[in-house]
Amino acid sequence: MKNLIILLTLFVACIQNKSEDFQLVALSPVTYEFKAGENKNRIDYFYVEGNFSYDVDEYEKLKKKIDDKTAGTDIKNYQLYSVYIYKKTDVLNQQYKAGREGLDGHNQDLIAYIRYDKGNRDIFYITERGNVVYDVLSNKEEDFEFEQ
Repeated sequence: MKNLIILLTLFVACIQNKSEDFQLVALSPVTYEFKAGENKNRIDYFYVEGNFSYDVDEYEKLKKKIDDKTAGTDIKNYQLYSVYIYKKTDVLNQQYKAGREGLDGHNQDLIAYIRYDKGNRDIFYITERGNVVYDVLSNKEEDFEFEQ
C-alpha cells in the first residue's frame, strides 16, 4: 500500500509539473507580411500548447518565450511587427488551415497581443474572453475590449 501511495504521488506530481509549462506553436499562416504605404509590416501567429494561467509569473514566461521565438526575426526591418497568441482549441491547432481571414471572430480565443513599432515593443496585452486584462509593459491590470 505504501508503494502505491508513493507511485500515485509521483504520478500526480508529474502531471502537475507537465501542465504548468506551455509552448508556443506556429499557427498557420505563421507569418503575414504586408505594406502600408511605403512601410513593411509583419504579423506572426502562434497558439499555446499546454496550460496557460492568468497570473503575472506566467506573463513573464510568455514574454521570454516570445523573445525566444522572435529572436531570429529582424524586427527593426518592419514599421509594425505584431504577434498574436491564441489558446489551442478544436479549430485553432496544428491542423488549422483557414488562413488569416479565418481568425476573424476568434478574439475570445486570443491570449496575447504584442506589437513592436520600429523595433521597440510598445504594446503587450494579455487578453481573456476578448478583453484586455493585463498590460505587461506597465504591469497593470486592465479591463477593456480588445479590437483588432
